[in-house]
Amino acid sequence: MINGVTEDLFDYAKLATVGPEVVMQAADLLMADFRMLSCQDIKWALNALKGHYAITRKALCEALKKWQESGDPSGKRRRSRTSSERCYIDFHFEHGSLKFDKRMFFLENDRRYCRTYSNLEASLQKELSFYQQKAKEWAEHEDFLLALQVNEDEYKKDGQLIECGCCYGEFAFEKMTQCSDGHLFCKECLVKYAQEAVFGSGKLELSCMEGGCPCSYPVCELEKVLPENILCKYYERQAEEAVAATCADELVRCPFCNFPALLDKDMSLFSCPNPRCRKESCRKCHVQWKQHVGKTCEQVLERDEIRMRVLFEERMTAARVRKCVKCGTGLVKSEGCNRMSCRCGSFMCYLCREPITGYNHFCQHARSPGAPCRHCRKCSLWTDPTVRPCVATVFLSYLFCRCSPLGRSQETFFSSLALITNLVTEAQNHWQINAATGSKAVNELEQFQNLHKSTTAGKERVIRQTQKKDEY
Repeated sequence: MINGVTEDLFDYAKLATVGPEVVMQAADLLMADFRMLSCQDIKWALNALKGHYAITRKALCEALKKWQESGDPSGKRRRSRTSSERCYIDFHFEHGSLKFDKRMFFLENDRRYCRTYSNLEASLQKELSFYQQKAKEWAEHEDFLLALQVNEDEYKKDGQLIECGCCYGEFAFEKMTQCSDGHLFCKECLVKYAQEAVFGSGKLELSCMEGGCPCSYPVCELEKVLPENILCKYYERQAEEAVAATCADELVRCPFCNFPALLDKDMSLFSCPNPRCRKESCRKCHVQWKQHVGKTCEQVLERDEIRMRVLFEERMTAARVRKCVKCGTGLVKSEGCNRMSCRCGSFMCYLCREPITGYNHFCQHARSPGAPCRHCRKCSLWTDPTVRPCVATVFLSYLFCRCSPLGRSQETFFSSLALITNLVTEAQNHWQINAATGSKAVNELEQFQNLHKSTTAGKERVIRQTQKKDEY
């Protein structure tokens, strides 16, 4: 809250258009703030930004600052009297797909007279106070950065820079953070470590990066150093683990997005609270609730079509999940490299699922991203985790369809075979685009194609047998 102002007056999407009296007063204030700009240009910018003083002044100040930084070191330029050589600023404002751009030329002489007001409109007074407080915060932050730079120069001059225990760079004390035992690291290393730990391995505690140190980082240090998104994710993981430990029987995960929530043990309908999902499913069989209403889980799964789809989706999920070779914890890769770390301290390859220690397991040859290596068959260190693992998924799904008791009717057999045929085509197309996932996937694809050929031959035999029965 800034002087009673709770909303962000720099957020263009949340601003409403103001009345003409407020616009007029805001224009006069801006003309006093920017005496070198014409009235027409100031009014244009003000109208483009819905008549709001604070956001318009911020945009004009940013344009003026860019002009100063691109000129003389002193930030001053001499104004020529020739119109073709007049100085100008490039006004630019962007919000999503909305853009405002205009070249604004300086006046030959600064504006001398500006209208003043003894009483401003309440909304305009609120914006003026908001901007003044923000300007004060910006100035304090710049002074803080300048002080840090001066300190660092003095530390460097006196040879008192401190070495980071992770990257071994030298930094001033103000740029360092420490664990509970006093081991010092630069703030940038802690941010990278926390990002990898929270979004990658999902660690409950951020232990010290010094080998053998059992201590963690105090909450006060984390709150000072970590960005808001990483800190929120860290707290979310802690809360999730605490709930899972105390309410294991009531913790349910959405089968579509894996979002966790608490559900009473006696309830079967699970409504996902994730705003991006909101799907309803059965707690036990994970089928969408609209297909489950009025039926038991056994009745729902008796239908071959739904059973196939449910198990196919389970295999789709299983193809993305990796289980730790040491503790069995499920790991899902959302970003980063294929060297996956578990909270228990073990490492494994995301592609072949083998336990590893360093990076020698991966291909070290230079090549274009996503292209196969021509020199070795090692796993790639970097692959896109959003690409659907078609080969392994289709192969598992095919085995399910082939081994299931689908011979009850020809219609079921043929519909299942049509599904598999489409998946084979998809897998082949995917393989042509993403051909660098290791020899294991190559063997799976070859086996899959051979099994598909035999099944196609089986379909032809069924057709011939049917034709012979019809002849008799």
